Amino acid sequence: MKKITLLLMTVLIYSCGNNKEEQMLYDYQQKNVKSMNFDLKDLDYKVQEIEKVTDITAADSLKHLKYELAEFWKKNPEQSLVDTLSFQYVKNVLNESITQQDTLYKLYQESVLTAIRIDDYSYELESKRKRDDAMDEMFSYKKTLSDVESLEKYFNKLSEKPDSILSSKYKAIYSLKNPMLGNTKQTFDKIFYTNSEQTAFVKEETTEKK
Repeated sequence: MKKITLLLMTVLIYSCGNNKEEQMLYDYQQKNVKSMNFDLKDLDYKVQEIEKVTDITAADSLKHLKYELAEFWKKNPEQSLVDTLSFQYVKNVLNESITQQDTLYKLYQESVLTAIRIDDYSYELESKRKRDDAMDEMFSYKKTLSDVESLEKYFNKLSEKPDSILSSKYKAIYSLKNPMLGNTKQTFDKIFYTNSEQTAFVKEETTEKK
């Protein structure tokens, strides 16, 4: 009797292991339809195919983060810029720009006060406009600097364990009834990404049509 029980438990565990990804997909889709007050069990939901494509490591993300850094510098940066641009260089340039705009802000503020003293209204308006522009530029550079520093912090964290798996990428084909289209049966071909623990799907994207 004990042998039969152990055998059944082993089969059950093996079966559950095979269905892990399907259950993760079910949970992900259920959460989506629940947000619209529907239940997946009422939508004739069926998984036709689900397969693992690859693991996404910290090293993969490091390359993407360097590209994001280069985008602060230039739109659609070439690979040579991505490879050579450093966080420190970008931060130095931003700090210099912040200092420059702060100096301009103070100079234009002095011009505003001078215009008021000499009762030159047009000069006052022009000085205020330039002062406000300098202030806007300064705050914009400060926002960018904060974003770069946050990106660098995450980059350094990932660099500590470049081989660690951050997510797993899966390709899935599934069908369900769309209640928003009169319960029309639709088939979807999508890419899904797991969390770092690989216990749940957290993001999706539509596969590119060839």
